Amino acid sequence: MATIPDVQAQKRPIWAIFGVDLLSATCASALVSPWVTAIDVVVVRKAATGASLGATIRSFLSRPKMPPVGGIIIPFLVYFGTYSTANLCDSIYAASNDLDITTISSTMPKFLATTAVSTGLCVYKDGYFAKLLGSSAVKAAVPRRSFALFTTRDAVTVFASFNMPSIIAPKLHQLPVNGSLSPLVSSEEASLRTAQMIMPAAIQVVSTPIHLLGLDYNNRQEKLPFKERLAAIRQHVHVATPLRMMRIIPAFGIGSVANTSFRRSMLSSFP
Repeated sequence: MATIPDVQAQKRPIWAIFGVDLLSATCASALVSPWVTAIDVVVVRKAATGASLGATIRSFLSRPKMPPVGGIIIPFLVYFGTYSTANLCDSIYAASNDLDITTISSTMPKFLATTAVSTGLCVYKDGYFAKLLGSSAVKAAVPRRSFALFTTRDAVTVFASFNMPSIIAPKLHQLPVNGSLSPLVSSEEASLRTAQMIMPAAIQVVSTPIHLLGLDYNNRQEKLPFKERLAAIRQHVHVATPLRMMRIIPAFGIGSVANTSFRRSMLSSFP
């Protein structure tokens, strides 16, 4: 995290900095949302139908059951809202504390704001896709338990994606890494990028079972023994976890790195 004030940065109008925050979020969201949408659809369809991964992918490729607007715009808005909130929180924090305007913070207000925005948008998106792509029983309203589980999943993922990287990056930079991996932690900036790629994927080991339980409560809304729901999670988790890792790497890994890079580059080019 940079701590040396940039005199020129302090002269920049805050509205221009906020504009860069929003533009960076727009570019990063447009980059990752199509790929994330495709993986989301596969995960939801597999959980709803119980079909094999190969059959689910073939079904998606042959009949991508998504309306043109909702299927693309809603995921785009999820990531735009999340990235822009994180950027705006960083800009406000830097301006309030006379720090370099490219500072990446790990404050509690940033976590709470980013979690609230991301969770609200993600829960809406998941309910939309679950009702659109699930079984006939899923056409009913998404139950509160599913919303609660989706909220928990997103809070865990957002914390790992937007707060943890700036916390662990200095520790990664201090690791005695040699050989071909040394460029990954050769500087604080490289360590931050590495942490931004690793943490969102690693946390899926925790968040995927929560996600699958939320989907199961949505797909099977009748009363069932909890052991039966756990059995369903065990049936899907070995496939869903790597799939969600593949999904989260572009969403909050590549997307976060792209968002940070776009923002830093644009701010650095200011006169």
